[in-house]
Amino acid sequence: MCQHCNQSRKTVDHLATRCEKMLGHDYTRRHNEVVRCIHLLLLNKYKFKSSKRIRSHSVQEILDNEYAEIRVDTRIKTDVKIRCNRPDIFILHKRQNRITLIEVGITSQDSLQIVETEKLRKYDLLANELGLIYKCNVEIIPYVMTWDGIVTKYHKTYVKRLQIP
Repeated sequence: MCQHCNQSRKTVDHLATRCEKMLGHDYTRRHNEVVRCIHLLLLNKYKFKSSKRIRSHSVQEILDNEYAEIRVDTRIKTDVKIRCNRPDIFILHKRQNRITLIEVGITSQDSLQIVETEKLRKYDLLANELGLIYKCNVEIIPYVMTWDGIVTKYHKTYVKRLQIP
């Protein structure tokens, strides 16, 4: 029995992705580490001055230069009220006139495909609205993996579309 929640068998999977008492801290920490890594790679890609080392990198909420505007965990304003309007990462690619919304998820192997699909659908309304406002293509990229690094067959395609190493 799990000593944290006293509701389930104590397994690594339960502790990493399902235990209600552990989720708040551990899940958020893992999620934010992935966001931080992607953020650093994006800063280098779009020629922002940044730390070269992940350990010393701190995520700034909004960054803007001639190549891109990058927002992290920021409410995106639209003409229509939209409930899901705070993606993990928002990128306005200024030279290509397109927007990418990145949504990170860390989950269990049983829920991997479901979470990836949920992350993909979650920002449909926001993507449609941003497309109308900015008159550009908007892409949603779910960056989902299990707590031990397992990904779906689509993950490689999503990473390629981000054009980061």
